Amino acid sequence: MRIRFSLFTGVLLAAVGSVGAGSLELAPKETAPPTITESQPWQFTIASPGWMAGMDGTIGINGHNANIDVPLNEILQHLDMVFAMRAEAQKGPFGIYAEFLYVGLSDGAQVSGLVDNFAATADTWYVDTGLSWRLINQPRWFVDFAAGSHYANVYERLILNSDPGAIDQASERFVTNISDDLSARLNNDISNSQFLGALKSTIQGDIVSQIDKHGTLDRHQRHPNIPIGPLGARIPEDVARVVGDLIRRKEAALRARIDALHLKGAARRAAVHRMVNAAEAQIANNVAFTVNQKLDQTLSRDDDWFAPYVGLRTRFNFNKTFYTAVRGEVGGFGAVPDLMWQVEGVIGINLSRNIFTEIGYRALATDFNNDGLLFDTVTHGPQITSGITF
Repeated sequence: MRIRFSLFTGVLLAAVGSVGAGSLELAPKETAPPTITESQPWQFTIASPGWMAGMDGTIGINGHNANIDVPLNEILQHLDMVFAMRAEAQKGPFGIYAEFLYVGLSDGAQVSGLVDNFAATADTWYVDTGLSWRLINQPRWFVDFAAGSHYANVYERLILNSDPGAIDQASERFVTNISDDLSARLNNDISNSQFLGALKSTIQGDIVSQIDKHGTLDRHQRHPNIPIGPLGARIPEDVARVVGDLIRRKEAALRARIDALHLKGAARRAAVHRMVNAAEAQIANNVAFTVNQKLDQTLSRDDDWFAPYVGLRTRFNFNKTFYTAVRGEVGGFGAVPDLMWQVEGVIGINLSRNIFTEIGYRALATDFNNDGLLFDTVTHGPQITSGITF
């Protein structure tokens, strides 16, 4: 027992002596603490988030609004391409990150009217870049402050294909139906306001109502199957306007020719009847050409905006395998978008030392109203992310 105690005492004194000697040796040097660059290496993360999102809200173009309620199953049916990538770099408390997301969607349908069919395209891509700083760093959890900018680009296109045969028939029917009112106006039997009222009614009945007989295009404009604004919402009123302008110009030209003859009574009526009949075919051709131009065209617009934001990111490690993470951002601040916010929550699994998978839910909201575009939407849905850290 005494031998064991003596050995233990000897080992203890030797250990204390070693520590004391080390302390005395290091004290006079006054070495500066290591900097972040010297003490901690860069850590990089590359991941691919699979965001299975739908969209709700309103997309408006020049005062015409579409109610957007596009669930995930509709997105999948009309999906042309999706690509997403996220990259992060961390060194001590400092971090830098970027994310890119592109979604291409398309839709189309047979209309069976003066418009034969249409094809719609909506391409949306987001770029998110920012910096972060670790505010709290504990062994199992941390909190980061983030500041960055969210860039969005929205490209919308609507291709209308007309039916020339149906347009020719509708134009001939329209001119036949308006010819009596035109003759009556040239004979001064009806006032200008009465003629314009009859013209508006005939355009509506013979042309505008035939553009989209079954309301297919109209339903697409009001409740689209993809998140796209009503690019063609003004088509009916544009067609009515250009046809009305054309007939008024024809009426003025015919009136000038009739007045130049200086005829009255039955002679004027006969001349009016003869000139209107002779001009019907030409007027019908002009109407058909004008309507076809309006109904066979491609409408598109391209909008983008930057939304600066601030936010917080936190993560809690349950153990070496499982963790949870949450991030939230708010931005816009009344600049180009009035408001932008984003929230994401995940449960993560470390499959190995470097490979991880996350399952969670993500929502991104934007309230943008500028230059004729209203984009007030919330994109939300489940997200599965896989990545590698090195």
